[in-house]
Amino acid sequence: MARKNCTNIGGQAVLEGVMMRGKTAEATAVRDPYGKIQVESKRLPSDKGIAYKIPVVRGVLSFINSLIGGSEIIMRSGEVYGEEVDSEPTKVDLWLKKNLKIDSMKLATYIGLVLGLLLAVGLFIILPTVIKNFVFGLIDMSPLGVWASFVENLTLGIVRMLIFAGYLLAVSRMKEIKRLFAYHGAEHKTIACYEAGEELTPENVKKHSRIHDRCGTNFMFIVMMVSILFFAIFFSLIEALSGWKPSKQIYEILIRIGSLPLIAGLSYEVLKLLAKFDNIVVRVLKAPGRAMQLITTREPDESMIEVAITAFNTVLELEANPDKEVTKFRTSVTIKKILADMQAINPDRAYENEEIIMSVMGYKNRSSLKPERPIYKDIADNMLDICRKRVETSEPLQYLLGKAPFYGLEFKVTPDVLIPRFDTEILVERAIKEIGEREVRVLDMCTGSGAIAVTVKKNAPNATVVASDISHLALEIAKENATLNGVEIEYIESDLFENINGKFDYILINPPYIPTADIDTLDKEVKDYEPKGALDGGVDGLDIYRRIAERYSDYLTDNGTLMLELGISQAQAIGEIFGSAEFINDYNNPPVQRVAIIRKGV
Repeated sequence: MARKNCTNIGGQAVLEGVMMRGKTAEATAVRDPYGKIQVESKRLPSDKGIAYKIPVVRGVLSFINSLIGGSEIIMRSGEVYGEEVDSEPTKVDLWLKKNLKIDSMKLATYIGLVLGLLLAVGLFIILPTVIKNFVFGLIDMSPLGVWASFVENLTLGIVRMLIFAGYLLAVSRMKEIKRLFAYHGAEHKTIACYEAGEELTPENVKKHSRIHDRCGTNFMFIVMMVSILFFAIFFSLIEALSGWKPSKQIYEILIRIGSLPLIAGLSYEVLKLLAKFDNIVVRVLKAPGRAMQLITTREPDESMIEVAITAFNTVLELEANPDKEVTKFRTSVTIKKILADMQAINPDRAYENEEIIMSVMGYKNRSSLKPERPIYKDIADNMLDICRKRVETSEPLQYLLGKAPFYGLEFKVTPDVLIPRFDTEILVERAIKEIGEREVRVLDMCTGSGAIAVTVKKNAPNATVVASDISHLALEIAKENATLNGVEIEYIESDLFENINGKFDYILINPPYIPTADIDTLDKEVKDYEPKGALDGGVDGLDIYRRIAERYSDYLTDNGTLMLELGISQAQAIGEIFGSAEFINDYNNPPVQRVAIIRKGV
């Protein structure tokens, strides 16, 4: 008999991926919803204990560990692909963890495993036994003597195999199972390619068979064959030696269920033995399991093969390098789940909850908020933190997000600058309309975040734009926003006209105009967070306007224009300060005179 050159690395298919396990390391590779291959790896204990060295016993332990570990890995792969397995801990979850030291997710895994085993017992032990006893209850088997038990168990095995085959054929028609079986094929092909001594590339892996001797499907058939022989001999001997034969069906079923660990252990040893040899006898014994792999595996595409290769290579690297770090999955949750969690935290601001997701993800419109769209869980957790902080502190959402929209552009904002507001777009809209394609010089005074200067330059590219502010910190933010939006602007640190040189065709200003006494009446998110220097306009809110009126004319060209944003009910006073002014209404109902235009020489 020729000994095969096989690796000790084996694996299993998981949701959108493959798990590979060696002697000392395990790696699961999954292609996430963004098309990236993620890997979660871990090291396995090199010494599992004396029990794992005892024949048959090691098979039982390996079988149990494979069931539990396989279930946990499938759940983890589901998290990567956005399956909603994560949620905020309930009172029951917290009680279990505190009082019984039990993780609720692991408990769910074990319960699911038990239910799965009960289904398997019912489908592959109880049902075949009932069918067998019914059939042979109609037939006189006494002429066969001790061989009757063998014939009955052989028939039972055939019935069990037929049920198993029917079950596999039924589930293989499901879309998700088809993909699972394709990843199963990728796992087999990758191992076969490695065993052939070829480089692990998608092209090389494709050439190999998706049928493999050490497949779990083979194990299931070996279990059935071992159980046929075991129970045929067991019941025949018991009957021959003691004359006892189960008189009730329930006794036979209980004996078969109780013998499962022993059958699994014996089958494990048979599988290991068969995997080492290749001859006509071994091929015949493996044939049923190999045939069933035509159902449990499918031809994988190249992307699936890449995932399997990644998992396999990771195990090789971990086993070759004891210092290589293990990795964790970056799991996903759905937008539907995130919004539900946000709604529980911030039930009165559904619109803001959506804004948080859109801002963090860079979505431009609400149509992108598809309920089943997955988002990495660490990003989702950050969104929830923003939502909580918004509720707990009333800090403006724009500061929490670090950015604010303005006139179709995006601006970085911090508490060092005023948050750009829609009211200011009235001024910008008029300025852009008047400037058009002309080559003019524009000064944006009290620039803050640079929203006015950047937006004008972006929409009137022939203009030369200078921006000034008394705050050095504000100017740093404004410079970043110019870079962010791809425009060149000159920045000057200046208290109004103090450090300004030259003349300008347009001077645009959104100055502080809130009366000092009114600051404390503003919303908490404004008075407690936005810079007071950008809000406080003095006793009547007009201090800065008076200072501007004293000097603006010296910095305007002969036909230059000054545009000012103003507060509610300030139009009359502005007209008196500057002598005359044209006013533009905003879009409120009723409208507010929001912008004053002063023409030099008019």
